[in-house]
Amino acid sequence: MRYLASALIVLATSLWLGGLVGLFICALAVFKISGLDHEAAGKATSAMFVAFGRCQLAVAALALIGAFLAYVSRRGTLNVVLFLLFALATLGAVCVNMLIIPRLEELRLAGKIKSPEFATWHHHSAHVMMGMTLILLIAAMLIPAVCRQIAAPPKPASPGAG
Repeated sequence: MRYLASALIVLATSLWLGGLVGLFICALAVFKISGLDHEAAGKATSAMFVAFGRCQLAVAALALIGAFLAYVSRRGTLNVVLFLLFALATLGAVCVNMLIIPRLEELRLAGKIKSPEFATWHHHSAHVMMGMTLILLIAAMLIPAVCRQIAAPPKPASPGAG
């Protein structure tokens, strides 16, 4: 179970953090490099955010399962911290998917992309996704220590304990 936990943690964090960074790079490229007009670029990036939003929920679930399995196989503070980081990032993903993206899509489809309300929701989106990226970066830095901790053989019971 500990190898499954390590694999899930590494895979989920890599996909999730890499996906967020890739999404930022692709969105910038669509607007800055592609040569598309602003409306077409908005439609393209909108589709990317909607698709990524759905995928990140599945990856978040894998990350949480992996962190839980790590805790079950070896109880420790690092495993709890990793689970809490994943839980916090998952809350951000749920917020983006249930609140921010639907509202941005509604405003985009209504042709209100230049409205103050759209700018406000876009600002919220950027802050939540940047926060998720930073949280996942911190989680990624903890992963080697967590994997070492859960892969280590259990400590023998002390002779005086009984």
